Amino acid sequence: MSIAVVTKEPVDIYRYTSGQEYYLYTLAKVLPRSGLRISFLTIDQLLTDIRDCNEYSSFHSYYLSFRDVVRLRKIVKDSRLVYHVYHVEDVTWTKTRELSWKAFLVSLRPLVDMYLATARSVYSWLKCRVPQANCMLVEPYYECSCNSFHRLAHIVAEKFSSKEIKLLYIGRLSRYRSPPSTLLAIAKSIALRTRKHIELTIVSKITSKKKSVKYDSGDVVLHLIDDRIDDNEKCELYRESHFFIYLSRGNVAMNPPITLLESVYHGAIPIVSSWILRDIEVPSRLVADNVAEAINRIISLWTSSEHLDKVVKRLEESFKGFYDVYRFIKAIKCTL
Repeated sequence: MSIAVVTKEPVDIYRYTSGQEYYLYTLAKVLPRSGLRISFLTIDQLLTDIRDCNEYSSFHSYYLSFRDVVRLRKIVKDSRLVYHVYHVEDVTWTKTRELSWKAFLVSLRPLVDMYLATARSVYSWLKCRVPQANCMLVEPYYECSCNSFHRLAHIVAEKFSSKEIKLLYIGRLSRYRSPPSTLLAIAKSIALRTRKHIELTIVSKITSKKKSVKYDSGDVVLHLIDDRIDDNEKCELYRESHFFIYLSRGNVAMNPPITLLESVYHGAIPIVSSWILRDIEVPSRLVADNVAEAINRIISLWTSSEHLDKVVKRLEESFKGFYDVYRFIKAIKCTL
């Protein structure tokens, strides 16, 4: 059995830069383990040789326009057509753009056999707005060769015995996420209140050049990495960091954010805004909607091993499904 992921333009999944591309990368990495073959084709490639359509059990559409979905429907005929939905809104969009996107998703109903939703809030929206549609919830899967999640309590206890506090943010820089000014304000306030040395690392591809800069103000050291780091470097940063800060003001990426799955897997305790609670169960001690709350959450966990232990246990329980490969493969097979 095989799946064709059909895109508008070629997608380099092995140099992914977004959660959506990472999701495709995971499909390519994981599905062959269960005997499923997966190919990535542009709509034009597929139209060039229609005979290829007979090779696939289902076709997964990745951000295709209405016109391209119509073209695809004509050539795949009775084969299953699945449309990926990673989000239904974005805080950076205008209201007009949001309404247009939602109307587009509803309009696909006669053309597709199934919607694949990657988040609980997306799945709920589709079930409400397109009630007759066939919808499948396939939340993302994450794994790392370090196998840290299975030793989470030990890893957290070991790193929290250090004398300095390490904060981390990985992702695009935006005023809707955790802007550098916010991250620095958090780092400086924690240094002032705890009298601890603080290291803040920000990883984001900002310019076309690769650059790593270090700023040392005495109590706070800022590491700014302007680059796309590989999985091994990312793993090391997460495992060294105590807290991962993600104070998003709304959806600005795929739901749920892959960086949150990465941080929990490696024991970097996430400090998140309440918006995240639509798609992931996060202990209340980790939820902060402003700088002051984020500071209080971090200091509370740093100074109380009892609170920290309870948080880690809750994270293990609520996030374990995201690291279950059998859950992911089983869900994908339902789209065939």
